This record gives sequence, C-alpha cells and structure tokens, in this order.
Amino acid sequence: MKILILGAGQVGTSLAKFLSRDKANDLTIVDRDAEKLANLQRKLDIKTVIGNAAYPTVLETADIQSMDMVIAVTQSDERNMLACQMAHTLYKVDKKIARIRTGEFLKNEDLFAPYAIPIDFVITPELIVTDYIKGIVEQPGAEHLFDFENGLVQLVETKAYSGTPIVGHPIKDLHDHLPKTEVRILSLYRNGKAIPAYGDTIIHGQDHVYFATKKKDVPRVLKEFRRQDRPYKNIIIAGGGRIGLNLAAYLEKKHKVKIIERDKERALEIADELYNTDVLQGNASDEELLLDENIENTDLFLALTDSDEINVIVSILAKRLGAHKTVALVKRDVYEDLAEQSEDVDMVISPDQITTSAILKHIRTRGTMEVHSLRHGTAEAIEIVARIKDGNNPVIGKQISELNLPDGVIVGTVVRNDEVIMSSRELVIEENDHVLLLLTDVSKIHEVERLFSEE
Repeated sequence: MKILILGAGQVGTSLAKFLSRDKANDLTIVDRDAEKLANLQRKLDIKTVIGNAAYPTVLETADIQSMDMVIAVTQSDERNMLACQMAHTLYKVDKKIARIRTGEFLKNEDLFAPYAIPIDFVITPELIVTDYIKGIVEQPGAEHLFDFENGLVQLVETKAYSGTPIVGHPIKDLHDHLPKTEVRILSLYRNGKAIPAYGDTIIHGQDHVYFATKKKDVPRVLKEFRRQDRPYKNIIIAGGGRIGLNLAAYLEKKHKVKIIERDKERALEIADELYNTDVLQGNASDEELLLDENIENTDLFLALTDSDEINVIVSILAKRLGAHKTVALVKRDVYEDLAEQSEDVDMVISPDQITTSAILKHIRTRGTMEVHSLRHGTAEAIEIVARIKDGNNPVIGKQISELNLPDGVIVGTVVRNDEVIMSSRELVIEENDHVLLLLTDVSKIHEVERLFSEE
C-alpha cells in the first residue's frame, strides 16, 4: 500500500517506524523540518519531502496522485483538514485519516462528512489514550487491556507472580481452577521472548501472560496470576493536560481524585472545569507535596505530563513514598525501556502505540474490525470477520485445525451471534464469525489476510 504521512512529529514518526516494518507498504513522509526527515531517512526505508503539507506543489512532489492513503498528523488541525480536502478533491485519494484535537471542530460530526471535509477517520490521540486508561482503572491487575467485539471480549496482559494459584502449574490446570469460566491463554512472554501456550506449558513467575475472556470474567481470571488488587479509590494524576483533565472528569464521579499541575494558569482553568477533584498547583516531583497529600494512601498514581522524563521520575518517587500502583505515560523508546526496567513503575502506557492501533484497522483488510499493536509493535491482536461477498471464503466451514495458520498465529476466541466461544482444534468457522487472533510475528499479517479474504 502506498501511504503518505503528513507531519514528522511524535505520532507521524511512530507511524513511519511501525508501518515501514511491513515490506508491502511504500511510505512517504512530508514535514518542514529537514533535520527530522534526515534522521528518519537514515533509520528507515522511506521517502521524504521537505515542505508545507498543505501546499499542492509539495503534495505533488510527494506523488500524492498515486497514493492509496493519506494520514495527516501535522501539529495544525487546519492544515490536516485542508490536506485531506485537497487529497479528495484534487487527487482522488481513496482513504484520508487526520488528527483533529480542537474541541470546536470535534463537536459537529457533520463537519467531516463526505460532502463537507472528506475525512474517513478522525483520530484524537488524547481521547483514545484517555479511553484506554479508563479500561485499566476498571480492571485492577491488568497491565494492558484490549477490547474486541464492542467490549464483549477482552484480551488482557498481566504479569504472573510466584505463590499464586497457577504459577508453577501447566496451563491446562487453569480450567480445573475456573471450571465455569471461559478463558483461553493465547501467549506467554518470558524474558522478552514469546513462549507457545500449550496445555502442558508451565507458567513461571514474572511471565507476561495474554489471555482472552469475557469482560465480566476478567477479575476472576486475574486472581490466578497475581494477588488480588484492591479497587482503586484514591487516585492522584500528575499533569493537567488534555488527558489528565478528561480522565479526572470521568473518574471524579466514582473516585477520590487529585490533580497536580505545575502551571498556575492551567491549574485555575482545570479547577473551573472539574466539580469533585482537588486541583493542586505544584510540582509532582516535590516530595513534601506528595507526603502532604497522603501519597502512602494512594491506590493509583498516574503520571500523565507532557514530559517522559518527569513521568518516569515522579512514578518512581511516588512508588517509593508508598503509592500502591504507579503508571507512567511514555512516548520515547529509551524512556519506555527505562521505565519497564524499574520495579517502581508498575505500568508503562505508550500513547503512540495506542494511536497506531487505532489507525491500523483502517489499513488492514475490509473484514478487520479491531487491531491492537502489542510488544512495541512486534506483535498484534486482530478481530477479523469471516464473510462471503463474491464467491467463497476459504476459512468458512473448516475446523481451526484445518486452517493452515502460519507459525506464531493463534486463534483465541470466536464471537458468533453475541456468543463467546473459546477456540479449539475442532471448532468450525461459520459465516460472519468474529475471530480474535494473536500474531506473535506481525510479518505474518498478510498471510492471515489472504487466508480470510473474500475470494
């Protein structure tokens, strides 16, 4: 697929890195910063064009006429909208994706209708990340959590701890422990490497486990891998940006929430918008401030500032001062690796990986409903529908054992008429089944797409 990315900021750069791993993609990226583009071109097999992404001459230099998709993620909403309008009107580009962050634009959905500003998919990273964190808050103990089939099924990543019921036992024992719960372990990661999840595979302490189950059963399954996490009641948010503000507005209805914001004017602004949240003007790395706010009684500390460095540092500090669980929002790989190596940061959230996941489902085949990028983009979980349109679909009517799936591709669940069915070798795929697959090797995605294609 020929893809034009407009903007080499954090999101554009992350997309370029991820999408360039797929050799089937032909990428071009446009930005006004020549140094950024030079750095990208040294690392990735992509084309670059220096210039304003809203100028027709620049777009034509980038060969927009031949593109299958334009992804506009410059820092300017207006520039992104104008670029998509031109891509549609002047160059007949089939798919247009744009980042829009300004609330005034987002209020009216008709603005992005085909007859207005023709954007096929609007992404607002701050809202996507906020929704993701909401899910984590609702399921204490989950390190990462991904919705499929409108939340009916969830894929959960958790860490297994020694001394818990399933650690030291084979996977097949899980069904004896939870006889009334439908659950399937799809994969284990041990020391960073994927381990096949067979029935006789022994689960070790510190393994990262990916399992699929119904949303309502997640807490019950989590108890098998870790000590029961108490529900989050007292929450401190470091950073009053868009994510911090939106999250506090949601959480303050059922939780006791405090926000620490360094900028005095911003602190006053968010205090006016929140009804039941304590807004504190100060530095989240101020040990005295954290102690004064009873950090030792904090169930969840969320570091959501715009600085990776600050998020990692204050998470470590909060943990050492007694916070029960700490979460750091981290964009850059170097800080993500640092945070993951620290025992004081319980969870690292990558906004770029979450945003990339949202975009990927619009790049995949038409039957793909959901895509979630995992493990720094090296693995992927997808929901794909087995449909017949013109002719036959090669998977329909076959048992899972007959599908000839590539190595590293696991079928987790099938949703059929709102019924969740855990996969087995004998399960037969039917038309309109929603199939959840986990790929420990994303290079196999095109083999999977061809297998489920409508031919």
